Amino acid sequence: MLAARKGLNAVKEAEVEFSSSRKRASMVVRQGDGVRIYTKGAPDMLFPRVVGILDANQNLLGNDDNAPVPPILGGGEDTNMSILNRVIKHFAKQAYRTILVTKKDMSWDDYNNLKSANNDFEKEADRECLENDLEVIGIFGLQDPLRDTIVDSIAQLKVAGITTIMCTGDNIDTAKAISLNAGILEEDDIDNEYSCLTGA
Repeated sequence: MLAARKGLNAVKEAEVEFSSSRKRASMVVRQGDGVRIYTKGAPDMLFPRVVGILDANQNLLGNDDNAPVPPILGGGEDTNMSILNRVIKHFAKQAYRTILVTKKDMSWDDYNNLKSANNDFEKEADRECLENDLEVIGIFGLQDPLRDTIVDSIAQLKVAGITTIMCTGDNIDTAKAISLNAGILEEDDIDNEYSCLTGA
């Protein structure tokens, strides 16, 4: 059981589990006479499902609304979605993985109507309809430091004539930064269109 705001008890009603193909996960929590859906995951998987961004006062700002750019990104003004993209790039270039956190509120009746229209959420695929019209709460940057021995190991492999290839589910900019830090790529390799490839 989770503690909800305003002293209400919150009960988990449903969830959509994380998978490497979906790169997101959701939990539905009942709060009083409504439900809140929390969805977290890779920003590129969630952006098409986002309708806006919550500001510090919980006001929903549209994706295309203008907002001040944080000083760390150079200041000025830009659209909310563009700012989010710039934050992700900023994190990725420092080898941070980014996780977007979103929410959506529904009445209990709307939730049950959606459930009835989608096979009573029997299968996980039936519950994916919950992951639309999401509001961005925030974005996190996480970093797994390289093991102390990685850089030396990669250098020894190069001397032995072995090419190291890294496969990851990370954002391509994060993958490039990790590869640079590990010594898999050199600065000159970064602009080569074949040094890093996405699955697509």
